[in-house]
Amino acid sequence: MPKQIRALYGAAWRFTFLLMLIDCIWAVRIGFRLARGGVMLTIALTGGLVAISGVLWVLSRIPYKDASRSVFYRNVVDVFLWITVLATFSKVCVVFQYLCVTTNFPLASHAFIAADAALGFHWPDTYRWVLAHPWLHRALGWAYASGACQLFVVPVILAITRNTRDYAEFVVQFMVSATLVILISVPFPAESAFVHFGIHDPGTASTVSDFGLFRTGQARELNLSFVQGLVSFPSLHTILALCFAYALRHAGYVFPVAIVLNAFMIVSTLTQGGHYLADVLSGLVAGALVIGLVRRFAFQAASPVAGRIPSALTS
Repeated sequence: MPKQIRALYGAAWRFTFLLMLIDCIWAVRIGFRLARGGVMLTIALTGGLVAISGVLWVLSRIPYKDASRSVFYRNVVDVFLWITVLATFSKVCVVFQYLCVTTNFPLASHAFIAADAALGFHWPDTYRWVLAHPWLHRALGWAYASGACQLFVVPVILAITRNTRDYAEFVVQFMVSATLVILISVPFPAESAFVHFGIHDPGTASTVSDFGLFRTGQARELNLSFVQGLVSFPSLHTILALCFAYALRHAGYVFPVAIVLNAFMIVSTLTQGGHYLADVLSGLVAGALVIGLVRRFAFQAASPVAGRIPSALTS
């Protein structure tokens, strides 16, 4: 791992531990608890990733006759190291999200609905129209669900194409984005459009049921194995769609496919994610800013990428 990237990797872990400390202090002060089972599973997952990284590191140090094999293992171990910090941060950050929900600031949902109306967008009408076209509803559902799949597929593609630096950049973008949207959501909390408009179809209001429970203090224990995304404004799903596509910009023919898929995923956040149009538009702005700022201040001295993409993905 290059020196600059190694320094960022260390900074990512330090930030994760700092956020963990904040979580612990805040949780103790308000009587917030984590279910033991979820914590143990998280520790086991992190330990497993560390063990895999260790095995791959050993394999990368073996003097192979084919030098490209050693390079491949080094790329894979770098990706796994970043996956480990991302997985750990995600759990720490989701606790921070739930803690922020407990602040119980006045809801800003009506302001977002008014902004949507000013732009000529009416969420209930859009939802009913999509629901009236089953094929479109299914397609948008697949696009929305692709976000979780891409978290696994993107690092694999970037490891194969030797673009591990791009994955490191994605992880930093993810960490900055998640922290940013949670902090913004504290003074501007909003219930999901599913909840606000009384939508109780399968996979709608039930996916954000924790928002009201933790906001009002009815719930104070979180199981890390069963968490929900509770931030409405800005839309983190929209930001991640931009980051996914950007991360694959050096992956040959995969890049245009990623653009189309993630553009569709952004559209899907309205009806499948229960987001207001204001959430999505603010997510686009925030995503562009995060990508630009991370690129400018953390990855400005990017190494050349020409000639490092296997022909299997470029022809």
